[in-house]
Parts: sequence; structure tokens; C-alpha cells
Amino acid sequence: MPLKGPLLQTAVFCEMVIEDKNQVLSLIRIIDRIVVEASGPNAPEEMPPLPRQMTAVLCFKSGNAKGRTQFRLVMEKPNGIEQKEIWSGSLHAEAPDRGQNFILRFQEIFDLEGTYWFHVYVENEVATSMPLTLQYIRQTAGTGPSKKA
Repeated sequence: MPLKGPLLQTAVFCEMVIEDKNQVLSLIRIIDRIVVEASGPNAPEEMPPLPRQMTAVLCFKSGNAKGRTQFRLVMEKPNGIEQKEIWSGSLHAEAPDRGQNFILRFQEIFDLEGTYWFHVYVENEVATSMPLTLQYIRQTAGTGPSKKA
């Protein structure tokens, strides 16, 4: 079977990336869930907006691709309606086993509880989708944890 390209090797969220002088990556604390807790007598019923510094890592190999290829990362909110482009970039294909690592650092305000989908587009096709779930746990005084569905 002929090798297409470019090929997505890695697509994850993590808390920290270490890149050495040879461009080898170490990904620390890969995450796909964030738990938000509120406690006390005035804990809000709904999850308050959560500003968060995010790090996503996308690693591509050229495969049989030739020339420049465009990429995008698009966030879809849990309501399935709202979408937002987080990042766009390009890769110039070299040898089939060569590629490029993209370390994307961005600030986002998460204002809904549930699963956010981050779609990785290669040109205009979805190569993969990365889930990130925000779970809100509310605890009021004198009761056990109340998990909001």
C-alpha cells in the first residue's frame, strides 16, 4: 500500500514539553480531563468560566507528501455548535521519515462543562480529534460532593 502523507504521529495535550537540542520531545503529564472543584455555601450551580493555559503537541511525518501542507487546530465546544480556530500552520515535506513537531501554547477560557473536541485538519480533512473533558464538582457546606452531570 502506498504511503500517503503527511502523517500525524502524535496529537495530545500535556502540561509541559521538554525539547532537547536534537529536537527530541519529552511530554510531561498528558491530559484529557480537567476537574474543576468549588466548595462552600455559595459554590456556583454551574461551572464558572475557567481561564487555562494549554499546551498541545502535534507531530507529523512527511510520508509521501510533497511541498507545503496546511494544518489547523479547531476547538468545538461541548454544545456542538460553537467552533473556534486555535492555530494554523504549515509543514514543508522532506524525506518520508522526516517531519516536524508543533508545540502549541495558547490561552483558552472554558465556559462550559463537558467534552471539548479539538479537530486537527490536514488541508481540509480531519486527521484526528482530541477530546478534553471539563468536569465540575460542586460541594456545599454540610454535604458530600455533588457531581454535576
